[in-house]
Formats: sequence, C-alpha cells, structure tokens
Amino acid sequence: MAGFTIRLETIAGAPELRQAIRKVRELGEDATPLMRLAAATFEASVERRFDTERGPGGIPWPKSRRAAGLVKGKPAGKTLRDTGDLRGSIRTEVRPNEVEIGSDGLKNPVKAIANQEGSHRQSVVLAHTRTINSAFGIPFPSPKTVSIRAHGRMTNLPARPFIGFDEEDKRDLGDAWRDHLKGLFHG
Repeated sequence: MAGFTIRLETIAGAPELRQAIRKVRELGEDATPLMRLAAATFEASVERRFDTERGPGGIPWPKSRRAAGLVKGKPAGKTLRDTGDLRGSIRTEVRPNEVEIGSDGLKNPVKAIANQEGSHRQSVVLAHTRTINSAFGIPFPSPKTVSIRAHGRMTNLPARPFIGFDEEDKRDLGDAWRDHLKGLFHG
C-alpha cells in the first residue's frame, strides 16, 4: 500500500493523551483499540476531503478541468470524483502502535501519488494510431487514420492532498480517545 505510517507517539500531541497512553501501557492494556479509533478518524477525514474538495488544513484543491466543465462531452462535477477509483482505494492497516493509511487497489498507484503530491514532469507517449472523424468542428466524409510518432509530453498536475493529519484531525482523534479511555478507566 502506498501511504503514510503514523505512530502512536506522533499523533498523541496533547499532553493528557500522552499521559493516558502511558497509563494504558502501564496497565498492560493493548493500544490496538486506540489505533482502530485513529484509523476510523483518518478514514472519515479523507472522506470529508473528497466531499469538500479541500486538503489538510482546509486548503482548497485546484479544480480539475473536468470538474470545471472544460472537458468536451463530460459534465462538470467535483475534483477527484469522476470514477470514484481513488476514493474507493483508501485503506487503513492497524498495528499495536501505529496506523498506516494509503491508497491500495488502484489500477495505477502512480496516479494516487501524483494527485497527493502533484506531478510536473515529462511523460513518454508511445507511437500509436488515431482515428479522426472531424477537424476544427467539420466532420470528414469518412474517418481518417493517422500514425502518431512517439513523443514527450509535459504533465502539470497540481497537488490535491487527500491524506494528511491536521489540527481538526488531532481534535477529532483526541475526542475519540478521551471517550474510549474514560470508558476504560471509569466504566
């Protein structure tokens, strides 16, 4: 899975959470339930980012051409929501002291990384044939098949981070952990 690993110590930013985690360990309790809560918090955060088209910290994503309605024959919509492949590929893996969240199961995992971090590079377009039915809006009497040579093409895909950990996630996780730990120690 292409993703990010977040350790228990990293996400326990608040001193009271660190103290509670130490207490859980001192009592010999398993921290895995806390990691499951972290995984659920991260998954909800990623879902919210796809819904709001905003990255960590509430930073708006640049609109894609398709979402802006600039792609002929495709209706306008939301960025990174055309097929649902990326959103549907988000997975978490829980271990006793860490959670890994990332993208798994995509046909093209490079696409997930390119959208998360942005991609500004030259890609190779292999030689191929193309059938053309019209030019400049004027239809041909019969389709034309042309050979296209191999060539390079610059990609300019802006970053649209969907995975990350921000202050809102920290608050949500802190609330979930506090509720869990209250039940563990007082319930």
